[in-house]
Amino acid sequence: MSVFQRMFKVGEAKVNELVDKMEKPEVMLDQAIRDKEKQISTAKKSVMNVIATERQTKAQLDRERNEQTTWEAKAEQALKSGREDLAVKALERAAEHQKKADDLQGIWQSQRDNVDQLKVEITKMEDELAEFRRNKDFIIAQAKTAEVKKQIYEAKAKIKNDKSADDLMARMKAKAERASYEASAAQEMADTVSGDSLEKEFASLDTTSPSADVQSKLDALKAKIGS
Repeated sequence: MSVFQRMFKVGEAKVNELVDKMEKPEVMLDQAIRDKEKQISTAKKSVMNVIATERQTKAQLDRERNEQTTWEAKAEQALKSGREDLAVKALERAAEHQKKADDLQGIWQSQRDNVDQLKVEITKMEDELAEFRRNKDFIIAQAKTAEVKKQIYEAKAKIKNDKSADDLMARMKAKAERASYEASAAQEMADTVSGDSLEKEFASLDTTSPSADVQSKLDALKAKIGS
């Protein structure tokens, strides 16, 4: 079974599976078309031989029918001339040609039927070849589509299995967060331990004066306890 025959016997769901196995779809399909053309050419030659035989048989059949008619006419002529004996011989000869013609009739009819059937088969083969040619571009497109899908899926699988980029991003994120925390801690330490603590206390006196209301309550509390 040729490549085309296999391709068109399977369903569309099998096309991708088949074209995936083609290294060069264009080359293989062109070769399949050439193979089909060669098959048709060989079949046509065989049919031509059958037609030639059929026509030869028909010609022989026609000759036997003509001979039958000729001898029947001679029998009639002999009878009109009073030669019954010759009429009998002529009818006997006519009967011989009739028997041959009857036998050839069956042979020729069988050959004629075969020729008609073979012509139908040749037409079907040519229709199939025309369909192959029409579908060639479609199949090549299917092959290329299957190859592109394969490349995409392979790329996705590679990306999915390669965790190095994700790991690098995670490490960089963690490092950035750590740097932020360290900067915050450094600022906190700078605010807490840097400079003279006594100076800071005096500096805070200027910035921590109570409000008038709080100061009034503080004075009243001091008078109460006798300070």
